[in-house]
Amino acid sequence: MNKSNSIFGENNFNPEFAKDLFAYGNFQFIRLKKILIYLSLFVLVLSIAGLKTGITVKPIERKGIDIMFCIDVSRSMDAEDIKPSRIDKVKFEINKVINQLSGDRLGIVVFSGSNFLYLPLTMDYDAAKLFVKSIDTNIISSKGTAIAQALETSVSSFSEEDQQEKMVFLFSDGEDHSNDSLNMIESNLPDDVRIHVIGVGSTKGSLIPVIAEKENIFLKDSSGNLVMTKLNEEFLIKVSEIGKGSFLRISNNESISDPIANIVSTGEKSLINSYEFSDYDYKYQYTLFFAILFLFVSYILPTGNRRV
Repeated sequence: MNKSNSIFGENNFNPEFAKDLFAYGNFQFIRLKKILIYLSLFVLVLSIAGLKTGITVKPIERKGIDIMFCIDVSRSMDAEDIKPSRIDKVKFEINKVINQLSGDRLGIVVFSGSNFLYLPLTMDYDAAKLFVKSIDTNIISSKGTAIAQALETSVSSFSEEDQQEKMVFLFSDGEDHSNDSLNMIESNLPDDVRIHVIGVGSTKGSLIPVIAEKENIFLKDSSGNLVMTKLNEEFLIKVSEIGKGSFLRISNNESISDPIANIVSTGEKSLINSYEFSDYDYKYQYTLFFAILFLFVSYILPTGNRRV
């Protein structure tokens, strides 16, 4: 005789025992409870993933002034009378100024013998820093220093329709190679633009290093003579007077960024722009709500039948 049959036979096993054993369990509710738990976990994962649909539009308004940095990138700006070099010091100070801006738009014009608008007016300060970082004296191939034309480009980069205050900050050693520059600057300068001048270099002068594998190689003219570059302070002061602005000098010992930031802060800030910023509309709160709801229902759902 089979032992299993003898154990669960009618003599040893009551057929009603199975019914009594599960009499108070509701298998449909138990199954539903598991489904709700799994469903809540799935919805919770969607919520954590950050469910987003469409876009939302937010109006943003900022107040400030318009600033144009007009930067001399002629070969003389490689001189090292200002450490580590004139151009590197200018880039360092401009980055420090950008860090102190708030709500102002800034742009960049670079120049030597010619010029161009390197960065249009923007409030993207991180992008502006990247543009400043990539500036060097090889960015323009033409030789010379045409300051009047560079200032004209800077002024024309402002919008005539905008009413906010406009400032140009000229960074140069002042070695202008154009004739009648001061008269050109005065005749082309509108009344609503101020020119602040930052002199870069020393009046004592310095040789201009040439980038090469060997050290102590300096720029020479067509006759083979070493080229000495000096700060033309007198010319730059006259430019600042025409522009009704300030004259500052970059030195090795003191930072020029704070005085520039102070000049910017004294400007009359007005509404620069009112534009709309579009972004995704996040819906995680809805999926999170259903996840909690499913967990709650599964918790309170009974798993057995009520005794009568």
